[in-house]
Amino acid sequence: MARVLKRPMFRRGGPTNDGIMSGLVDREQKQFGDVAGRARELTPELESLLREFTPKTRLPLGAVGAALVQGTPIKQAITSGYTDFTKRDDAREAAIRSGAVKLGISQAAAATKPSTNILKNRRTARINLEAKFGKDNFTEQDVIKETARLNKLDEAGKDPSLKRLIASRESVYLNQYGDGSKARNHASFDFNVAPQISKAGKVPKGRIKLKDGVYDTKRKTPGVYIDVDNGKVIEITAELEAIELPEFTALL
Repeated sequence: MARVLKRPMFRRGGPTNDGIMSGLVDREQKQFGDVAGRARELTPELESLLREFTPKTRLPLGAVGAALVQGTPIKQAITSGYTDFTKRDDAREAAIRSGAVKLGISQAAAATKPSTNILKNRRTARINLEAKFGKDNFTEQDVIKETARLNKLDEAGKDPSLKRLIASRESVYLNQYGDGSKARNHASFDFNVAPQISKAGKVPKGRIKLKDGVYDTKRKTPGVYIDVDNGKVIEITAELEAIELPEFTALL
């Protein structure tokens, strides 16, 4: 028991992130700092937008006019109307500021929140590696590298750009091939290479495979294909000859 209590996690005094808690407090502090910093950047912009689109406080001209008609002294009617105006305008301003702060914190927190799919991606990484190399024929470093790649796909999915399109297509091919590199090659071919092939006056096609060391051109029509296994762009000529196009392979 005495030996157990001497472990770092049970030591009295000192920082709370020793032992099995190592790094957790530091990460929480860093995350809080990231959220606070990002919220400070977002809040002024959000406040400006809210101020632009929140209806402006209207002068109570109708109420002042009605008071004058009823015989209220001019000074009293105007003072009462102005007091009402400033009260409502102050409430509008307070709502804009508090709303901007809440939105800023919410968006900053969402942006800095770590991926909840890390464990799932690690399991998927092991499945991918087993499919590619066989069970237990890969290292922990391979798992870490493949998990990092899958995590990047998750992040790319948040970016409304070409990266997002490629990541989405790669996920589809991953289900088809069960192999990350093949999926990545085919997705990259679709979005990075195929448009350039079309510009060059050629016709992009689908997948082509090696059979007994040569490309199987049976039932293939002339065009440009992707060899997902080896990461090469292959053209089938009118004579049904298969030749690599290195300038397009470089775009994968």
